[in-house]
Amino acid sequence: MNHSFLLALLLGLTASLLAQPKPVWIDTDPSVVGGGKEVDDGFALIQAFHSRELAIRGVSVVFGNAPFDIAWPNGQEIVRRFGPPGLKIYAGADSAAKLGLETDASRALAAALKKERFVILALGPVTNVATVIKNHPELHKQIIEIIAVAGRRAGQRFIARADQPRGFRDFNFELDVPGFQVLLDSKVPLTLAPWEVSSHVWLKAEDIERMRNGNDATKYMVAPAMDWLARWQKDLGLDGFNPFDTLAIAWVTHPQLLKSEVLPIAIQTLPDDTQEPKPGEAVKQKPYLIVSKQHATKRTARYCYEPLPEFKALLMNRLLQGK
Repeated sequence: MNHSFLLALLLGLTASLLAQPKPVWIDTDPSVVGGGKEVDDGFALIQAFHSRELAIRGVSVVFGNAPFDIAWPNGQEIVRRFGPPGLKIYAGADSAAKLGLETDASRALAAALKKERFVILALGPVTNVATVIKNHPELHKQIIEIIAVAGRRAGQRFIARADQPRGFRDFNFELDVPGFQVLLDSKVPLTLAPWEVSSHVWLKAEDIERMRNGNDATKYMVAPAMDWLARWQKDLGLDGFNPFDTLAIAWVTHPQLLKSEVLPIAIQTLPDDTQEPKPGEAVKQKPYLIVSKQHATKRTARYCYEPLPEFKALLMNRLLQGK
């Protein structure tokens, strides 16, 4: 660890001890179950639980990385075992078709917003959050900011290596496009922690091995994280994976570590960049959530695009430090 980063950490620690924790609500789609399933929500939750800068008002679960009947018990287990004492978790939408239909999650989120203003961290499809915005316009001003893990620049493909034949999907966005349109139609401040910002950060086998000697939370993550790593090695020939959702947490705890800019945002329908059409087949179209200075719209979002090199050390420190 270099001296400048150590000094920055000490300054950050001093500032965080003096500052009031920021109230947040976490909406998540966990799939920390092994078998090559995505594990970034698990890391993001533990990161948040270990962040003194945050006062977590509640956690809600939405479908996404896993079917809801897997995500819901998985979220309950993580919160029960590793979350702050008394933290409550609520069941939300099990599909995008539930947009606008009240659930325990949307009711709890709305009730919490009536009491105070806070930030919403939307780590999965935004169905739960969009339902509150759609059904309770009187609460819009109570939302300080929504941080969503989605979005891209115009013409950008989600690829982890130059010769990758098929790009990744903008998964959270594509699972509930109408939900994101609800967010765009509102005036709630929106920040994106997209693929681009997380593509600079890699967790590798040596990082996961460090977690074996960490706290109960990191030990819990080791086996499923190794499975997820093995999938990246097998499918992409890469020796690491991107911890996507952790960058969203970092925007609240350490915004100075993420480069960002405010850009116009809109949903556009364009050729599907994840599919190679067969001869004679029409090119399929799909929606994209795009930030661009060329958009003729007044709706903007803050777009995070690059973390400073110090972010990974901070992330590992947060995961390993324990409660």
